[in-house]
Amino acid sequence: MSSHAATRRTLLLIGAFAMIYIGWGTTYLANHFLLRELPPFVIATLRFLFAGVLALGWVLASGKTQVQRSDLGGALIGGVLLIAVGQGALIYANQFLPTGMLAMLYTTLPLWSVALEWLLDRRPPLWVLCGLALASGGIVMLMGNGLGDAAGFDQWFAGGLVVMATLLWAIGAWLLRLRPPFRSSWMGLSLQMLTGTLILAVFGLWRGDWHGVELTNVSLNAWLWMAYLVIPVSLGVYPAYFWLLREVKPSLVSTFAFVNPVVALLLGLLILGERLDATSLLACLATLAGVVLIIFGRR
Repeated sequence: MSSHAATRRTLLLIGAFAMIYIGWGTTYLANHFLLRELPPFVIATLRFLFAGVLALGWVLASGKTQVQRSDLGGALIGGVLLIAVGQGALIYANQFLPTGMLAMLYTTLPLWSVALEWLLDRRPPLWVLCGLALASGGIVMLMGNGLGDAAGFDQWFAGGLVVMATLLWAIGAWLLRLRPPFRSSWMGLSLQMLTGTLILAVFGLWRGDWHGVELTNVSLNAWLWMAYLVIPVSLGVYPAYFWLLREVKPSLVSTFAFVNPVVALLLGLLILGERLDATSLLACLATLAGVVLIIFGRR
């Protein structure tokens, strides 16, 4: 690889990581405002429907509608595990958990990503297990202190759902990396989003989220937040994420999960007036320290 090509690749990697770090870190805040006017699965369905249709429109306009047989499996994996489950759990849990805590729970994603690599590669050393124990302890402390004695089933269920969703997300990312790349990256993106949309819409109908919804009554402010989630986040961050999965190990890509909480916590502090007490802050630091130890300390 020439020096020019290496420099270009480095800049692309930096840009892609910056997009997923900042873009997904602001998703929690956008969902917070949208949930004031729309049910969770209506938001998720509209977001990925608009994004999927726009991506498909771009493909049709550019004449790159090629689809190979392996694309269908990739669309199913990404649409179900990363979009329907990963984002569906996020928007659902956002109803019951503070944005900062919700973002912290997503730091379990790097733990699962590294664990999957261990299963396929080598046995973890003792000090890496210590990192796992530290991060896991921080998450348990955060949940217990953040929810408190007054927390009910909905709060604890939402927290457990997020942790399970991160496991399925990690499995989906690993499976996508093993599969052949999409013949057309934007066609693949569209197929994944529309697959996820279908599942989210059906689940929303089953929950009754669409009952009584009048989209004409949604405020301009909410539509602007939706546009933000559709264009820069869905159509900008997801292509960057899927590209990174091909370029570096999934465990490194999953580091967005411990940068996003910093963004979410700052936005929650500055805009929503959320606060962290000393115990919650200690739990956050313990979780981040454990994840950093696992991801970077083993290299």
